[in-house]
Amino acid sequence: MKTILLSLIACSSLLAALEPASDSPAPSTSTNSPAKLPSGPDVLGVFEGRSPCQEIVGLLNAAGREACTKIKWRLILYQDPVTHAPTTYALGGFMWRNPPRTGKWTILKGTPIDSKATVYQLDPDDPQGFLSFVKADDNILFFLDKDRNLLIGNIKHSYTLNRVKNNNGAE
Repeated sequence: MKTILLSLIACSSLLAALEPASDSPAPSTSTNSPAKLPSGPDVLGVFEGRSPCQEIVGLLNAAGREACTKIKWRLILYQDPVTHAPTTYALGGFMWRNPPRTGKWTILKGTPIDSKATVYQLDPDDPQGFLSFVKADDNILFFLDKDRNLLIGNIKHSYTLNRVKNNNGAE
């Protein structure tokens, strides 16, 4: 019953977020690092968030610490500055600090609950994919599992990445 209720809440949140809105939530200002965030026509966006740890470690088949409760993420998506086609990504945080994990990414369509949803997949050449996100709007990405279903967070952390901008206002 609890699982069904959480799934319904997550689906409702996703559907509400996917509905066209006149005002998209504003990007937040990054406080994770004093370093200047990348910007320019080759950067689609910089996204940050915190997710539960144990579940994502299992999904990624990664070695995790038992005491791990959250993972901090910073995802930078790069694009061709002219065509806006996906090029590369840099993923930093708990498991990939220095250097961050890098690779190619692509844009796909569809999830089990929305055939028109925009999905960003990291490392598309990997048969399993590495990580996938559904684009809720220009400022919000939700983590997906291997079957492109939403991942459900807990009371403290969600599977959400939010667009951030530099302290100087650049995105």
